[in-house]
Amino acid sequence: MEREWITAICRQVYRRFPEMEGRAPKVKPQGESQVLLIFTTKATSASGRTIEKTVRVVASSSGKILKMSESR
Repeated sequence: MEREWITAICRQVYRRFPEMEGRAPKVKPQGESQVLLIFTTKATSASGRTIEKTVRVVASSSGKILKMSESR
């Protein structure tokens, strides 16, 4: 996958999840035509506990986002 496509996907993730701003994704191939990008960060809850947030993005090799999900 081209670097400029990963950058474009990152911009879309940062727009939807501002807490991920500046985090570089881990990029893993998913077969020949898809790529998985995993963003992680830590946030503090209202009660003061630390929560790890993960955003997973499945994109086609052409840079189109197919699926995006968040977990806490």
